[in-house]
Amino acid sequence: MKKLSFLLSAAALTLMLGACSNEEASKGEEKEETAAETAESADESKEVRSALLNYQGEVTKVIRNTDASLTAEGQDPAEAAAAFEKDAKAVSVPEELKDYTKDIEAAVDSLSQYYAKKAELVKAGSEDMAEAEPFKEEYINSMTKVFEEVELSPPAFKSVFQ
Repeated sequence: MKKLSFLLSAAALTLMLGACSNEEASKGEEKEETAAETAESADESKEVRSALLNYQGEVTKVIRNTDASLTAEGQDPAEAAAAFEKDAKAVSVPEELKDYTKDIEAAVDSLSQYYAKKAELVKAGSEDMAEAEPFKEEYINSMTKVFEEVELSPPAFKSVFQ
């Protein structure tokens, strides 16, 4: 009888240990899956940040060229503003930023309005650009929002403009 009870106890203990090890194995698999998803998410986030920085670098070049053209002697300000719009639209929004395309395009439209208004003021001989500033601020606010959403510190946008 003692042998039978010992065998039944051993069998019950073996079943309990087997069940526990299956739970631990499935928890280990879940942790591995979570770690893989986290790594994939981090890679995507890195790609988005990189794409945003590259895009902003290209737009900054266009901004600086346009500012230089607006103040260049013998240059028609209206032509410089029109060139900005054409050049800014030529800088395409990268695929990685598809979730932010609407905000980025709205920002570029604000910047186009800024340069159109600035060209109008320069052509009129005004040195006070206060009427154009709200459009520039719209651009800065929109792009700052995008940078914050991708968890990047926004650049000092005001230093980009002359």
